[in-house]
Amino acid sequence: MRSAKPLTEQGKSWDTVYRDLQRGIISGQYRPRERLVEDEIIARTGATRHAVRRAFDELERLGLAIRQPNKGVQVRDYSIAEIEELYDIRECLEMRAASRFSRPASEELVARLTDIATRHREASRTQHFADVFSLNNAFHETLYRAAGNQQLADAIIHYTFATHPIRTRAFPNEELREIAITEHFAMIEAIARGEGVALGEIIRTHIQRPKEFYLKATYIQSAL
Repeated sequence: MRSAKPLTEQGKSWDTVYRDLQRGIISGQYRPRERLVEDEIIARTGATRHAVRRAFDELERLGLAIRQPNKGVQVRDYSIAEIEELYDIRECLEMRAASRFSRPASEELVARLTDIATRHREASRTQHFADVFSLNNAFHETLYRAAGNQQLADAIIHYTFATHPIRTRAFPNEELREIAITEHFAMIEAIARGEGVALGEIIRTHIQRPKEFYLKATYIQSAL
């Protein structure tokens, strides 16, 4: 059981508890399949039971945690087969969206994506992982919404949420974060030129790298 930490504020809100747990999952403090113990979190944060359960609801909604019968809430994990299936779907959907960028994007869209990518880069280099998480999501959602098919964008966002536990496993790795930053700016250059094929190839590599990192980390852990 994790040792209780001194309270910095009494009766934390559900959002504060959620962000604390989110940071713990993204940074690897909480590992895949690890239980999130309600009473322990209440003792550590001073939050109400209602606030902790509301935080659990948000983690579950984002795909970072799952409720298991007779086991409570635990950090989400997937089998190798499930991971491969999820990423097959993501690749199909995201490549299809990329193909829709056959003309140069508007200056407004390029500026918006550049702003998000720049803030994401700063968050990454200062190791503010919660901001890395939210800005990365914002970058990709903005990109796919601009593809012009909102049902397709909704489907991409759904499966992106489903792979959050896989993607965030690589966040503490500085090398992978720097590669992701470079690829974000390469995506912006591709849509600015209307090069959908080039964009698709960047995206294909971009989404596969965290998956491979997760599978490798899972294999090493299971072998220990």
